[in-house]
Amino acid sequence: MTYFFIGGCPRSGTTLLQNIICSDTKVNPLIGEIGYLYHLVNAYSTGKMDFESQSKYYFSDLAELRNFSAELVNKFLKHIRKRYIDATHIILKYPLIGELFPEIYELVEDVKFILIIRDPRDTIASLINVGNKMASLGETTHLTPMFTERKLSEFLEFYRRAYAPSWNCQLVSFQTKVAYIKYEHLVLNPTVAIQQLQDFTGLNLSNSIKNDKWQRSQVNYTQLSDAEKPWYSELYGKGISPTSVGRYRQVLRQEEINFIQREGVDIFRIFGY
Repeated sequence: MTYFFIGGCPRSGTTLLQNIICSDTKVNPLIGEIGYLYHLVNAYSTGKMDFESQSKYYFSDLAELRNFSAELVNKFLKHIRKRYIDATHIILKYPLIGELFPEIYELVEDVKFILIIRDPRDTIASLINVGNKMASLGETTHLTPMFTERKLSEFLEFYRRAYAPSWNCQLVSFQTKVAYIKYEHLVLNPTVAIQQLQDFTGLNLSNSIKNDKWQRSQVNYTQLSDAEKPWYSELYGKGISPTSVGRYRQVLRQEEINFIQREGVDIFRIFGY
């Protein structure tokens, strides 16, 4: 039993990737996001960071904090296994959980990670569209100044945080557990990209190319909550499509493109954009 975690910056294609991985009938179907686990692991991450100022009053050392957190996290994962008892592996997705992949690696024994990467220009343009939808629908829960004031520097930092913990982790044993998948490669060369995913996961993902509709989704994307509706994509539930590649040109002004390319030069270099 391996737990596969899917992460990446929001609007980078995590849901499409989740559908592809869940196309194998031996794993759980596509289910809702694992935000609850994110908060459990984030508590451990914060507890490590604040150990000297806070956590040392409740745990004798970092090892005790880690063991306590591992017990909580693994108990929840076992609970998920019981809900999907026929699954030989469990597929879990939450975009921002990618920030915590090194911590999950510390807490969970049989685990693999998949990070999906998308051109930061397209990702930020899509996030801007999300903010516009939030405003038009009157949804203010997540409508931060990053959205309302179109703060490109904050968008870039938001993007960078999704990947930096993994790309900065120096443990070779961790990196062997991580697959980095480019969204553009996935939608422009799906046969090659999906073969790479098959090699990494050991799953049979051939149906994800054959089917033009998502076959194993338990999420009804037409009945999202008001807070979730701005994040809906017209590509949900449909076959793999390259139509969103390069769409940033329709959203971003040239000076904004120049800013992203200049201030995000490390991202473009690392990911080859």
